Amino acid sequence: MIDSENMSSLATRLRDNLSFAWNFDPEKESFPDWKRRTRNRVRGALDAQRIIPADASVTGEWTADGCIGQQLELRFSNGEKTAAYLLRPTTTAPTPAALLLHDHGSFFSIGKEKMIGRPGEVPEIGAAIKQWTTKLYGGRHVGNELAKRGYTVLCADALGWGSRRGNGYEAQQALAANLMQFGVSLASVILREDLEALAWLCELPSVDVNRVASFGYSMGGSRAWQLAALSDQVKACVAGGWMGTLEGLMQPGNNQLRGQSAFCMLHPTIAGKLDYPHFAGLAAPKPALIFSGAEDRHFPEATALAAHRQIHDIWNAAGAVERVETHLLPGAHGFPADQQDYAIDWLDRVI
Repeated sequence: MIDSENMSSLATRLRDNLSFAWNFDPEKESFPDWKRRTRNRVRGALDAQRIIPADASVTGEWTADGCIGQQLELRFSNGEKTAAYLLRPTTTAPTPAALLLHDHGSFFSIGKEKMIGRPGEVPEIGAAIKQWTTKLYGGRHVGNELAKRGYTVLCADALGWGSRRGNGYEAQQALAANLMQFGVSLASVILREDLEALAWLCELPSVDVNRVASFGYSMGGSRAWQLAALSDQVKACVAGGWMGTLEGLMQPGNNQLRGQSAFCMLHPTIAGKLDYPHFAGLAAPKPALIFSGAEDRHFPEATALAAHRQIHDIWNAAGAVERVETHLLPGAHGFPADQQDYAIDWLDRVI
């Protein structure tokens, strides 16, 4: 049988009988042994074992608010190209850095521009930026705020956004399906390109490689904790607006049951083997800030809290429970200015 959410009875049984063989179980092995074994498994399954830095060339420059900005073309090992913005303070001293991961939002005309603003955008893009940052980010760019606080920040367009935008919401399944013909998932393409962009950022002589963070909200939040889990180059992680258990997310009304946008977050090669909080737990004992809104319909309170409890258990097993913060903050799905300030203050303290 198939219900109104397009859940077959088979899918329901699979959901209700998951054992997650790769999840951390302190009664079976120590945290270091689990992390070593499981991270190698995940890296292999997601084609993320050997990461080389992206290539880059500068296609434009600007200065604003005491910062230097560059528009870049990044070239990845898969042959893809994307546009990116780099923003850094005007200093000769090495700076901390953050790879910024933009959200999904079913808003595809901009990507990097959701996180980093520059003067002189064309009117059409400027209108889209104003519309989206007002809706989700309290009318400002978190990347610019980080740069003012002394961080070098990089944000690139993921496949399907901005300079690589596709044909709209209804075409997402076709984009994913055309990659699946070759055993490649859309989510794994995004992840590998994020890892290569991170590796390029860490090669900059102006970046202090001991103070590099991943930072994102919504889909960007899931990208942020995945990078922290799989890359030693990430030293701290800010991940907002994307955390729950698989069982808790596969419930009526949730986006995970719709297809479309979900393909950007689904990794078939590890699906059913490793639950989301345990994937994020591979980042332990690094400092991590993981949060969402108490009224966020995408990540209901019960499933968010269940995931948070598991995350704290894993960091505790890693001997670093004081390094992880999880929160249900006031509001729905959004990252307003006061929450951005809290996240940046937290990052300043830990990095």
